[in-house]
Amino acid sequence: MPTHFTNGVSNVAPGNPMYEFGMLDPTKWHIFFDDFDILPIAANYTLTAISGGAGTSAITSGDTDGGTALVTTAANDLDGIAAQVIAETFLLTAGKKTFMKTRLRVGDAIQSAMIFGLHSKDTTPRDAAQRFFFESVDASAAVYFNSDDNASDSDSSTVATMADDTWLTLAAYYDGVNKVQLFADDVLVTTMTLASADAPDTEMAVGFGYWNGAAGAEVTEFDYIFVANER
Repeated sequence: MPTHFTNGVSNVAPGNPMYEFGMLDPTKWHIFFDDFDILPIAANYTLTAISGGAGTSAITSGDTDGGTALVTTAANDLDGIAAQVIAETFLLTAGKKTFMKTRLRVGDAIQSAMIFGLHSKDTTPRDAAQRFFFESVDASAAVYFNSDDNASDSDSSTVATMADDTWLTLAAYYDGVNKVQLFADDVLVTTMTLASADAPDTEMAVGFGYWNGAAGAEVTEFDYIFVANER
């Protein structure tokens, strides 16, 4: 049975100006959540398409229940597109927690590459100087987590194995010290331990993207993307 808190709930100490608010204080967290209901996606993201021949890869808002970012690639090998929020506004701060989560389904699980998470702004985000994101690479359906501070580059063990046109939820929790818990479909799969001072230490943007690993147009959907860190 649910518990009813008729007077509300609070996550701040008595005497705090938000104590009587009746809901959890939203100012304690910096939150980015996009359910892809609002057009155009390009209004909030810098889009970088790679197209090796005719046609241009694109991201649109799919006419689907709940909203999706619909990635449609051009038909050449390595064609694809990356989206990164226009501003770099997320910093991993020592002692502060960070969460990220997405739900997606890829057109081709093996012959493709994918990213979601945080990275410094770059026209080739898979090679960005600062990276803290989920990634899959061409010729493999495995998803892992990558942390790179432009000096030390660390990868987790496999978090999930994608399948064609199959929904998958990925989530990460960083404890603000050196542990990154990694989840697939809301189940803890593995915990990544970062070396000392190994997490990125400059501001990053929220980003996602998908690229072909073989000739032929593909369609991939991101249902939502969520990133939050403790102020």
